[in-house]
Amino acid sequence: MSRNFFFLTAHVFLVSILFISGCAKNSSEPPPSASSKQPAGKIAIDPSTTGAIRGNVKFTGAAPPRAEIDMTMDPACGFGNKGPQLAESVIVNQGELQNVFVYVKDGLGRYIIPKPNQPAVLDQLGCRYRPHVLGMVAGQTLHILNSDNTEHNVHPIPQNNPQWNESQMPRGEPKERTFTNPELMLPITCNQHPWMKMYVNVVENPFFAVSDGQGNFEISGLPPGDYTIEAVHEKLGTQEKKVTVAAKQTANANFSFSAPQK
Repeated sequence: MSRNFFFLTAHVFLVSILFISGCAKNSSEPPPSASSKQPAGKIAIDPSTTGAIRGNVKFTGAAPPRAEIDMTMDPACGFGNKGPQLAESVIVNQGELQNVFVYVKDGLGRYIIPKPNQPAVLDQLGCRYRPHVLGMVAGQTLHILNSDNTEHNVHPIPQNNPQWNESQMPRGEPKERTFTNPELMLPITCNQHPWMKMYVNVVENPFFAVSDGQGNFEISGLPPGDYTIEAVHEKLGTQEKKVTVAAKQTANANFSFSAPQK
């Protein structure tokens, strides 16, 4: 047997051993798990332990009068609107303050925060933005509708996000946009109807609420822990509170605003 044949046979044998060993090693390694892609040091929220924060927002003192809006410049704005149309900047119902944005400002640092899988929705109906105050997560899609029989002009005026200005035809195709940076009370106006104005609150987590007509709000799905929550009003400023949420329990947090001193 020649020396060349011997060396060739040994080389083939060695390569075969290395190939089999490599395959065995690869087959024994588990595939990357979902947890391996999670942020280092972060833990998932356990739904079986979550609680909530529930509260009320009051207005103390005499409520400012709501100015009546004149919509006669566009006859289409009168359809579907009954009675006088009033400004929405400060709405007080028997001492309860509406349209206060309440969100978790601090306390979620060690958790993996779920991202919304549905868009936030903003409609234009009766020549008003609905809702007047909206919350959404940074990067979430904003789905904008025009349910009116008149053209609108959607014009956000942000401080920390790109500004844009786009017309939307009567009952036209929805528009979709995103705001990538957190920003509170970001105004959206309509250049064609100067009374139209609403506020988007772009935050880093989905734990927020807007006080209703009775001043009530609730933030659910919170893991046990200590939190700082902030209440923000477009005209009356901000307030903070420290709140502790126990497992499967509802904590209370109430706020009270008043008109600024002149």
